[in-house]
Amino acid sequence: MKNNLFIEMMPLIAFFIAYYVTKNIYIATVVCIIASWLQLIITRILFKKISKNTLISTILITVLGSLTVALHNKTFIMLKPTMLYWIFGVGLFVSARLGKNLLKSLLEEQITLAEQHWNQINMLWVGFFIFMGILNLVIAFQFSEYLWVKFKVFGSLGLMVIFTLITGFYIHKKGKING
Repeated sequence: MKNNLFIEMMPLIAFFIAYYVTKNIYIATVVCIIASWLQLIITRILFKKISKNTLISTILITVLGSLTVALHNKTFIMLKPTMLYWIFGVGLFVSARLGKNLLKSLLEEQITLAEQHWNQINMLWVGFFIFMGILNLVIAFQFSEYLWVKFKVFGSLGLMVIFTLITGFYIHKKGKING
Protein backbone atom coordinates (compact mmCIF):
# COMPACT_ATOMS: atom_id res chain seq x y z
CA MET A 1 0.00 0.00 0.00
CA LYS A 2 1.45 3.32 -1.06
CA ASN A 3 0.56 5.94 1.51
CA ASN A 4 0.93 9.62 0.96
CA LEU A 5 4.06 10.84 2.77
CA PHE A 6 2.14 13.66 4.45
CA ILE A 7 -0.42 11.22 5.84
CA GLU A 8 2.39 8.99 7.14
CA MET A 9 4.12 11.95 8.78
CA MET A 10 0.97 13.66 10.07
CA PRO A 11 1.23 12.59 13.76
CA LEU A 12 4.92 13.51 13.91
CA ILE A 13 4.35 16.88 12.22
CA ALA A 14 1.39 17.60 14.51
CA PHE A 15 3.43 16.66 17.59
CA PHE A 16 6.30 18.92 16.59
CA ILE A 17 4.10 21.92 15.73
CA ALA A 18 2.13 21.57 18.96
CA TYR A 19 5.33 21.29 20.99
CA TYR A 20 7.00 24.17 19.15
CA VAL A 21 3.98 26.45 19.71
CA THR A 22 3.19 25.49 23.33
CA LYS A 23 6.51 24.12 24.66
CA ASN A 24 4.26 21.66 26.50
CA ILE A 25 4.85 17.96 25.92
CA TYR A 26 1.45 17.03 27.36
CA ILE A 27 -0.46 19.22 24.90
CA ALA A 28 1.77 17.96 22.08
CA THR A 29 1.03 14.38 23.16
CA VAL A 30 -2.75 14.91 23.04
CA VAL A 31 -2.37 16.51 19.59
CA CYS A 32 -0.28 13.52 18.46
CA ILE A 33 -2.89 11.03 19.70
CA ILE A 34 -5.63 12.87 17.80
CA ALA A 35 -3.45 13.13 14.67
CA SER A 36 -2.68 9.39 14.86
CA TRP A 37 -6.37 8.51 14.89
CA LEU A 38 -7.03 10.97 12.05
CA GLN A 39 -4.20 9.31 10.13
CA LEU A 40 -5.79 5.91 10.71
CA ILE A 41 -9.21 7.13 9.54
CA ILE A 42 -7.84 8.96 6.48
CA THR A 43 -5.71 5.95 5.52
CA ARG A 44 -8.73 3.65 5.81
CA ILE A 45 -10.89 5.97 3.70
CA LEU A 46 -8.30 6.65 0.98
CA PHE A 47 -6.55 3.28 0.77
CA LYS A 48 -9.22 0.89 2.16
CA LYS A 49 -6.53 -0.78 4.26
CA ILE A 50 -4.45 0.11 7.31
CA SER A 51 -0.85 -1.10 7.49
CA LYS A 52 0.31 -3.00 10.57
CA ASN A 53 2.95 -0.32 11.16
CA THR A 54 0.31 2.42 11.28
CA LEU A 55 -1.93 0.35 13.54
CA ILE A 56 0.88 -0.56 15.96
CA SER A 57 2.06 3.04 16.08
CA THR A 58 -1.46 4.34 16.75
CA ILE A 59 -2.02 1.81 19.53
CA LEU A 60 1.33 2.67 21.14
CA ILE A 61 0.79 6.42 20.93
CA THR A 62 -2.73 6.06 22.33
CA VAL A 63 -1.72 3.86 25.28
CA LEU A 64 1.58 5.56 26.14
CA GLY A 65 0.28 9.02 25.32
CA SER A 66 -2.76 8.50 27.53
CA LEU A 67 -0.52 7.35 30.38
CA THR A 68 1.71 10.38 29.82
CA VAL A 69 -1.21 12.79 30.09
CA ALA A 70 -3.15 10.97 32.84
CA LEU A 71 -0.13 10.51 35.10
CA HIS A 72 1.55 13.75 34.01
CA ASN A 73 4.72 11.77 33.32
CA LYS A 74 6.55 12.33 30.03
CA THR A 75 8.51 9.07 30.42
CA PHE A 76 5.74 7.10 28.72
CA ILE A 77 5.70 9.19 25.53
CA MET A 78 9.50 9.16 25.46
CA LEU A 79 9.47 5.35 25.52
CA LYS A 80 7.13 5.09 22.51
CA PRO A 81 9.82 5.36 19.78
CA THR A 82 12.00 2.78 21.55
CA MET A 83 9.11 0.36 21.89
CA LEU A 84 8.15 0.82 18.23
CA TYR A 85 11.75 0.32 17.02
CA TRP A 86 12.17 -2.76 19.17
CA ILE A 87 8.85 -4.25 18.05
CA PHE A 88 9.99 -3.85 14.43
CA GLY A 89 13.47 -5.23 15.19
CA VAL A 90 12.16 -8.24 17.10
CA GLY A 91 9.50 -8.80 14.43
CA LEU A 92 12.13 -8.91 11.67
CA PHE A 93 14.39 -11.16 13.76
CA VAL A 94 11.71 -13.64 14.83
CA SER A 95 10.14 -13.86 11.39
CA ALA A 96 13.56 -14.59 9.87
CA ARG A 97 14.17 -17.31 12.45
CA LEU A 98 10.80 -18.80 11.54
CA GLY A 99 11.86 -18.93 7.89
CA LYS A 100 10.00 -15.87 6.61
CA ASN A 101 12.07 -12.80 5.79
CA LEU A 102 9.59 -9.91 6.07
CA LEU A 103 11.74 -7.48 4.09
CA LYS A 104 12.00 -9.99 1.27
CA SER A 105 8.24 -10.56 1.38
CA LEU A 106 7.63 -6.82 1.08
CA LEU A 107 10.22 -6.05 -1.60
CA GLU A 108 10.95 -9.17 -3.65
CA GLU A 109 8.75 -8.05 -6.56
CA GLN A 110 10.77 -4.84 -6.89
CA ILE A 111 14.22 -6.20 -6.00
CA THR A 112 16.11 -9.32 -7.05
CA LEU A 113 18.68 -10.46 -4.48
CA ALA A 114 20.32 -13.72 -3.49
CA GLU A 115 18.89 -15.23 -0.31
CA GLN A 116 22.05 -14.52 1.69
CA HIS A 117 21.79 -10.82 0.83
CA TRP A 118 18.14 -10.69 1.87
CA ASN A 119 19.19 -12.24 5.18
CA GLN A 120 22.05 -9.75 5.59
CA ILE A 121 19.77 -6.78 4.90
CA ASN A 122 17.20 -8.16 7.32
CA MET A 123 19.78 -8.51 10.10
CA LEU A 124 21.19 -5.04 9.36
CA TRP A 125 17.70 -3.61 9.86
CA VAL A 126 17.28 -5.64 13.07
CA GLY A 127 20.50 -4.08 14.33
CA PHE A 128 19.46 -0.62 13.17
CA PHE A 129 16.12 -0.81 14.98
CA ILE A 130 17.77 -2.04 18.19
CA PHE A 131 20.35 0.77 17.91
CA MET A 132 17.64 3.38 17.33
CA GLY A 133 15.75 2.18 20.39
CA ILE A 134 18.86 2.48 22.55
CA LEU A 135 19.73 5.88 21.07
CA ASN A 136 16.22 7.14 21.82
CA LEU A 137 16.57 6.03 25.45
CA VAL A 138 19.92 7.78 25.80
CA ILE A 139 18.64 11.03 24.32
CA ALA A 140 15.33 10.87 26.22
CA PHE A 141 16.90 10.34 29.62
CA GLN A 142 20.30 12.02 29.35
CA PHE A 143 19.38 15.23 27.53
CA SER A 144 16.70 17.90 27.69
CA GLU A 145 13.09 17.36 26.68
CA TYR A 146 13.52 19.94 23.91
CA LEU A 147 16.52 18.07 22.45
CA TRP A 148 14.59 14.79 22.61
CA VAL A 149 11.68 16.34 20.68
CA LYS A 150 14.10 17.64 18.03
CA PHE A 151 15.77 14.23 17.81
CA LYS A 152 12.40 12.44 17.60
CA VAL A 153 11.30 14.64 14.71
CA PHE A 154 14.51 15.36 12.81
CA GLY A 155 17.32 13.14 14.08
CA SER A 156 15.56 9.80 13.95
CA LEU A 157 14.03 10.62 10.57
CA GLY A 158 17.44 11.67 9.24
CA LEU A 159 19.08 8.49 10.49
CA MET A 160 16.27 6.45 8.92
CA VAL A 161 16.81 8.15 5.55
CA ILE A 162 20.58 7.62 5.75
CA PHE A 163 20.17 3.94 6.63
CA THR A 164 17.64 3.48 3.84
CA LEU A 165 20.13 5.02 1.39
CA ILE A 166 22.88 2.72 2.66
CA THR A 167 20.53 -0.23 2.15
CA GLY A 168 19.80 1.05 -1.37
CA PHE A 169 23.51 1.21 -2.20
CA TYR A 170 23.94 -2.34 -0.89
CA ILE A 171 21.03 -3.54 -3.02
CA HIS A 172 22.43 -1.72 -6.07
CA LYS A 173 25.80 -3.44 -5.54
CA LYS A 174 24.52 -6.94 -4.73
CA GLY A 175 21.24 -7.21 -6.59
CA LYS A 176 18.96 -5.74 -9.18
CA ILE A 177 16.07 -3.33 -8.95
CA ASN A 178 13.26 -4.60 -11.17
CA GLY A 179 11.30 -2.29 -13.43
